[in-house]
Amino acid sequence: MSVGVLALTVGASAELRGEEFFPTRDQNELLRGFYLPLPSDTRQDADATLSAVLMISNTLNVEQRGRESLFVDGETDALDLTLDHSISSSWRYRFTLPIIRDSGGFLDSVIDTWHEAFGFSRGERPYYPKGQIEYFYSGQGRLDLNHSATSVGDLAGDLGWYAFEDPRLTVSFWGGLKAPTGSVADLTSDGAWDGALWAHTALRGALWQFGAEAGVVEPFGDELFAGYAHRHSVFARTAVTRAVGSVWSLRAQLDGQTGRVAGSELRYLGPSLQLTVGAVRRLGAKWRIEMGFAEDAAVNTAPDITFFLGIHD
Repeated sequence: MSVGVLALTVGASAELRGEEFFPTRDQNELLRGFYLPLPSDTRQDADATLSAVLMISNTLNVEQRGRESLFVDGETDALDLTLDHSISSSWRYRFTLPIIRDSGGFLDSVIDTWHEAFGFSRGERPYYPKGQIEYFYSGQGRLDLNHSATSVGDLAGDLGWYAFEDPRLTVSFWGGLKAPTGSVADLTSDGAWDGALWAHTALRGALWQFGAEAGVVEPFGDELFAGYAHRHSVFARTAVTRAVGSVWSLRAQLDGQTGRVAGSELRYLGPSLQLTVGAVRRLGAKWRIEMGFAEDAAVNTAPDITFFLGIHD
């Protein structure tokens, strides 16, 4: 048995705390009011944990198809605050509250310069002023946010049951509810309760970790898209983590979901695929810092780029 596996086994005998995913999600400005659970991690029998993750997303997206039109130009700062704890050896709960600020931001010039310097497509960025905010959609309902705003988002509560767990393998099943505590006017809530069910699994070795999740979300109402988004959506995510030394690890994560708005032909409201890459740095026995960025792996289906920085105990 390698030293890494031995250390994992010894640690698991007291408290199993796997780290399979980055605690991030799609920050689509028009769809973030709908429930999309954060990824689950292996934390059976762990004490109460707190985390704070700051995500900065910047997007410029212009679309028109048929009677639908969309113009999204702005920057979002989202802070996810999370508390999770175990109830027993097989059950764990989690509460998450986002705080969201929308503005013109400061990344427009940086992103445009980056794309130009490396020969990437600049899209519509050369044709629009920097530092403006405009979230607009018309077609199946009408949305319009054209000023800076700060709002608490929707509070989510999740409950997980660990069906199987040992140092190498975890299988758990989760359910969650989201309450409409956010603001429909600021696009931080869909104005309804939403529910979700999903499964989580993780495989752990001496240097590598693999995680996968799949589930379904169901809005119980929709005050954003005139009821057209009152439909279920399927989501899935997978991640691979590689330890680099005793305190660092690298991770790549892929997140996708099916379309949220029935009958929409716009890419930004349809199925999405997002790639996240980054690093994790351990700080002592409990704390860790996570950092990285996410891009729309399927172009124009998620924010152009999201930078994130999180701290967890």
